[in-house]
Amino acid sequence: MVKLLKHELIALFRVLLFFAIAVVVFAAIGRILLAVEIGNAGQGILTFLFVLFYVFAIMALVGAAWVLGISRFYKTLFTGEGYMTLSLPVTPTQIIWAKLLSSIIAMFAGCLVSALSLCIFFIGLPSNILSEIGIDILVSFQEWFDSIVAAPLQFVEELILYIVTIPVTLLIIYACISLGQLFTNHRKLMMFVIIVALYIVGQMLSLYAVQPIYEAAAKVSVHLYLWLEIFLVTAIDVGCFFLVRYILKNKVNLIV
Repeated sequence: MVKLLKHELIALFRVLLFFAIAVVVFAAIGRILLAVEIGNAGQGILTFLFVLFYVFAIMALVGAAWVLGISRFYKTLFTGEGYMTLSLPVTPTQIIWAKLLSSIIAMFAGCLVSALSLCIFFIGLPSNILSEIGIDILVSFQEWFDSIVAAPLQFVEELILYIVTIPVTLLIIYACISLGQLFTNHRKLMMFVIIVALYIVGQMLSLYAVQPIYEAAAKVSVHLYLWLEIFLVTAIDVGCFFLVRYILKNKVNLIV
C-alpha cells in the first residue's frame, strides 16, 4: 500500500506543483505591486488584479487537489487503466485508502502552501499594518485558547467531528462514481444522475429530518448535538467506504 500511496502522491503533485508555483508567484508579484502602491500612496488596478488572481489561485490550488483526487479515482479504476490498477497485488481496501489519503494529503499541502504564500504577501508591510494583523491574530488565538480551557470536552468533540468530516465528500463522490459503473450503458450520465439525486435527497433529509433532530439535541446539550453529528458523519464515511469496497471486490466484472 505504501508504494501505491507514493504513486498516487507523485501523480497528484506532478500537476499540483504548477498550481503551487502560481500561488507563490502571484503572492510575490502582488506584494511587490502593493509595496509600490503604498510608497506612492495610490491604488492601482494592476495591483488589485494581481491580488484578485492571487486569491483565485489559492482557491484553485486547494480545489484542484480535491478534483484531481476524484478524477484519478475514476480514471485509474473505471477506465482502461482500471485493468492495470485492479491487477496489482493490493486489495480493494488498500486501493481506496491510498486514493483517499493521497487526496487528503494533497489538500493539506495546498493549504500549507497557501499559508506560506500569505507570509510572503504580508512580509515587509508597514509596522502599523503588521501590528494590526498581529493583534487580530493574537486576539483570535487567545479567544480560541480560552474556549478550549473553558470547555475542553467540547473542543475534543469538535476535533473528532472535524477529523471524520474531512473525507466525507470524497467518499460520497467515490460511492456515486462506483454506483454509476453498475449500469450497462451511459455510465457517465448515470454517475451524474446519482450525484444530483443524492444531493437533492440529502438536502431534503437534512432539512426535514436531520436538522430538527439536531436542534432538539442542541436544546438538551451541545455534547449530544456534537455526538449525533459525529455519529451521522462517521456512518456516512463507513457506509460509502464499504459500498465502494464491495463494488470493487465483487462487481469488478461489470467494469470495462
